Amino acid sequence: MTDPERFHSLDALRASALLLGIVLHAAMAFLPGFRETGWPISDVSESYPLAIFFFVVHIFRMLVFFLVAGFFARLLFERLGLLGFIKNRLRRIALPLLASYPIVIPLCIVCIVVGAKQLGITGPPAGGPPSGPGQTGFPWFHLWFLYLLLQLYALVLILRAVVVAGDRQGRLRASVDRVLHAVVSSRVGPLLMAAPLAVVLYFTPWWLQWPGIPAPLAGFIPSFPAVLAFGSAVAFGWLLHRQRTLLELLRRDYVVYLVAAVVASVTAIWLIGVRPNFGMSALSSGTRAAYAIAYTTAAWCWAFGLIGAAVAWMSAPSARWRYLADASYWMYLIHVPIVWGLQAWMIRWPLHWSIKFALILAITAALLLVSYHYLVRATFVGKFLNGRKHERALPVVTAAPSTSPG
Repeated sequence: MTDPERFHSLDALRASALLLGIVLHAAMAFLPGFRETGWPISDVSESYPLAIFFFVVHIFRMLVFFLVAGFFARLLFERLGLLGFIKNRLRRIALPLLASYPIVIPLCIVCIVVGAKQLGITGPPAGGPPSGPGQTGFPWFHLWFLYLLLQLYALVLILRAVVVAGDRQGRLRASVDRVLHAVVSSRVGPLLMAAPLAVVLYFTPWWLQWPGIPAPLAGFIPSFPAVLAFGSAVAFGWLLHRQRTLLELLRRDYVVYLVAAVVASVTAIWLIGVRPNFGMSALSSGTRAAYAIAYTTAAWCWAFGLIGAAVAWMSAPSARWRYLADASYWMYLIHVPIVWGLQAWMIRWPLHWSIKFALILAITAALLLVSYHYLVRATFVGKFLNGRKHERALPVVTAAPSTSPG
């Protein structure tokens, strides 16, 4: 069945999640204590306000992205069928991953080398962005989300095949729909979704608490906490598309969820501390449990609240948001070498962090948007990433259903 509606709100939310990633990566160089990890692209001018911003946004950004990805994945599955869905995901995710990796990652490494030289580091970096055991070896950097998406889509298709084979009358799926409706309507959804992840993180001995949900930055086998966190988000998004009327319930209650998200986020910061700690935090068992509960509850409250807010405020067609939704995939794929290159270039400048941060964001945004507009949007690269070429002018928004990356 083809959905006649384009979900402008979720398109905008997905684009926002990707674009916020650019802002976070621009902020990383100014996080207090980041240089102590041995990472060479870290500025002497540090910022606690950026640390708080980084912490809070990092709680929810990728969880929201994977949830929306699950929603649009089922939309595509309904439109294209199994084989069409697989072909679409291979074209739109696997091929961009394979094509961008040999270009983007070497440039990232060059930036690391330049940053190390700026700081007088002669050997290899002593450390880097935090990750868990098994997350060593083959580096994904910021492209990890594409690799994990492919794995999660495969898991979803396998699980769906098992359910369909054993539930030919559809009774199990109808029961799941009823349970999901009851959970969302009763406003306890974030707590129920957070509970398994909180338990797993609490009992994960290598969990680095301040960075939160461990991203599989390297290695071919992602950690179980990462699969659970982002896999449950994809699954929830898939089931949410089965009952699109639940979007109205999320819109109705988004203020409640956002208030709860703020409270839980403040609690998490109070428990772990404002200063970033990219190693193991010395927490008592009780504090560790409270932090795991606060962090995961905040993540899911943010997810529910932001989806509801997007539906409430961003459902109307917008040419600018449609343009950004189309551009965000390209912008996120190639932004890291630009951001790191600018950070390495400015690392010895005797300027306040706020000036450097603003310059990095402004230059990065200009380069990304110009490159998208003239080199991607109306070219074969645009078709490669977004499924088709677009006119360079702002798009005429139609009601066609979305098929962009997620």
